[in-house]
Amino acid sequence: MAANLSCLHRMSSPLLLVVDDEVGIRESLKMVFCKEYRLLEAASIDPAMHQVQEEKPHVVLLDILLPKTDGIEILRQIKAIHPGCEVIMLTGVNSQQLAAKAMDFGAFDFIGKPFDVAELRQKVKKALENLAQKTQSQH
Repeated sequence: MAANLSCLHRMSSPLLLVVDDEVGIRESLKMVFCKEYRLLEAASIDPAMHQVQEEKPHVVLLDILLPKTDGIEILRQIKAIHPGCEVIMLTGVNSQQLAAKAMDFGAFDFIGKPFDVAELRQKVKKALENLAQKTQSQH
């Protein structure tokens, strides 16, 4: 119970959604981000899409290789439901072609697994800054 207390934040904290079928990856990402952000997690497409629709996360950390579907398809669905969300693709497959495809479909960025924690934190920070700039320019 004490571990969860450190992950409780005010409603004003940015909301991150981690979508990965590997529980170890989700747990690692929770440890990395729970002090700064509110976190949601999903192991597959159905709970992920439900959370995107209901919670409207600011940033989604999305595994590119998921059972029954691929991250590119989920990325397309996320962008259709919640276009204001930034998506950072996570993958064990280090492919420039896949990265380019993800970017074409609206991914904010791309990082390989195993990921460098400092680099991933920086990418999330940049995604949130990008969102803030978009929001500011709309007002």
